[in-house]
Amino acid sequence: MRSLIIRSFHNDEIRFAFVHSGRLYTLMMKWYEDQSHWNLHSYDQELLNNPNKYRFVVQVLLADERVIDYLQKRKIDLAAVKCYECNNVILDS
Repeated sequence: MRSLIIRSFHNDEIRFAFVHSGRLYTLMMKWYEDQSHWNLHSYDQELLNNPNKYRFVVQVLLADERVIDYLQKRKIDLAAVKCYECNNVILDS
């Protein structure tokens, strides 16, 4: 993965932008306090229309060392990250 950018907003939202296979992807992680989990999602129509590709892109993102380090520093467990739009995948730590 190249050109990874991670930005945090208001302690309840994290945005990721990165290039993979020559394409720019953007994803957001939003904290849902009532359900005690982070929801990882994108507004990218190509991903929304192809759940398998969506799941693959999410796996690429969460396998990146910089993302793993960032989440660990923020004390975010991968078990608390859900991606409902990519076939209700629950990501394992």
